[in-house]
Amino acid sequence: MIIVSVAGPSMNEALAQVEVSSRYADAFEFRLDLIKEPPLSFLLTSTRRPIIVSCRSAREGGRFDGSDAERLEILRAAVQIGVEYVDIELRDGQAIIDEFLESGVKVIVSHHQFEKRSVNPERIYAQLRQSGAHVLKFAYMAHDAAYIRYAIEFLRLARAERQKAIAVAMGECGEPTRILYRKFGGWATYASAEDAAPAAPGQLPASMMKKLFRSDQLTSGTKVFGVVGNPVRQSRGIFVHNPLFQRAGKNFVYCRFEVHNLAAFAQHVLPWLSGCSVTLPHKQSIMKYVDRVDATTKGIRAVNTIVRKRGKLFATNTDAPGALDAIEKISKVAGKRMLVLGAGGAARSIAYEAKRRGAHVLIANRTESVAKKLAQEFKITFVPHAELAKTE
Repeated sequence: MIIVSVAGPSMNEALAQVEVSSRYADAFEFRLDLIKEPPLSFLLTSTRRPIIVSCRSAREGGRFDGSDAERLEILRAAVQIGVEYVDIELRDGQAIIDEFLESGVKVIVSHHQFEKRSVNPERIYAQLRQSGAHVLKFAYMAHDAAYIRYAIEFLRLARAERQKAIAVAMGECGEPTRILYRKFGGWATYASAEDAAPAAPGQLPASMMKKLFRSDQLTSGTKVFGVVGNPVRQSRGIFVHNPLFQRAGKNFVYCRFEVHNLAAFAQHVLPWLSGCSVTLPHKQSIMKYVDRVDATTKGIRAVNTIVRKRGKLFATNTDAPGALDAIEKISKVAGKRMLVLGAGGAARSIAYEAKRRGAHVLIANRTESVAKKLAQEFKITFVPHAELAKTE
């Protein structure tokens, strides 16, 4: 289920967000702490989709600046109007949770963790489970793609008890948890309304969740691919691979994994990926975490593609043949002088392959020390920037 968060901030903006997002939403969450002075009866009857109401204090990542008593009165009023779900904070205490449970409304009990400290999904799950809520929700800030393992573990615990649960790693590093919720047994995920700012860090527009990633159609058997690097926000791979998967009728999805701690990612996430693209800064360091590297990639000492075959991870590099095969459709490089500008992973691959095919390779880079090192390693010619104009 894709829940679209409506954040206003004006009443007119909130209503417009409902209208434009209805085609993508299975339910709406009205963030009453973000919508300015909403007339509840009008707002909460603006859609036929199931409605969740929440009103978050600053300590839970919201903007409600009144007292807890005032916040709870707003939620009670929404229940009286007839919403399907109310989202209560675990910190509100069991007496408040029981009050809402006894009212007949379905209760989501949430715990939010924004601090950069260790995450304990087992402890949080146990605390939320004791509340007796219909849905358990755990949201925490992710500072690395490796952090998504906590959401997976939380949902594993819930699935074992057939408990409806939501687990979200907030921020760009946690993006895959929003997309892959069904693969790991999540009850729902949250998306931002169309043409609106996200109500929480890392929310994606509902149209992307529904059309590009097909989040609500994924299954436990979905094969997960993605791009691994830092940063990856600029990567266009999600807009290439996902449509191709859909066209081919494959139960595959391609995500973005912003990885800072490669060792942790390799331990906790890489084992369940079916393959990935690799970009800076991990093209060389990731080699130690795969089972096999082909001969050309060993020579290049940089990986851009990893594929799982028969349970093992195989690393290769498609930069070199991709570039050189294209060039050689016009002219063979053997015996020719070839200037490579740059000394990153792709340039490294092209320089290696061009030399292997018989070209005389020259290399230049803005950071000349990096180009010099690569020239020495591959026994090719370094060209200082100042002399580029003289190079023929």
